[in-house]
Amino acid sequence: MSDITMTNKIMQIHLSSWRYFAALTLPPLVLIFNLLFSADCVLLMGLFLLAHYYCWRLWLDERLFQLIESESDLAEFDNGMVHLWGKKPGCTRTLAERWHGTKTLFHRAIFSLMALWVASLCTVLYQVLTLVD
Repeated sequence: MSDITMTNKIMQIHLSSWRYFAALTLPPLVLIFNLLFSADCVLLMGLFLLAHYYCWRLWLDERLFQLIESESDLAEFDNGMVHLWGKKPGCTRTLAERWHGTKTLFHRAIFSLMALWVASLCTVLYQVLTLVD
């Protein structure tokens, strides 16, 4: 098995973790519905939507990387993306550049999920402390 094939499979395995990221946003979603008409809801909803945007991007990359078998597929792949999104064709990025972009996307997804959980826990703590007074 070539290095490209192995790295591509490893990337796909990690990209499939979008399911777990999406599932981990559900407890904060319950809190969002509980605080639906308060100002605290706005920040949590924004972080929730950001986390799900990154989940969607990871899901999309997972599917798109399945189409790329080797470096020779990249130009044809980019041509298909140009037709879909209507952008002007540019220079074809290498697989290493694409993997780096996906790694960055993966880290942003983790960070957005962590930010959602920290904000949710702070909101719960604030709610509990203000109820005591």
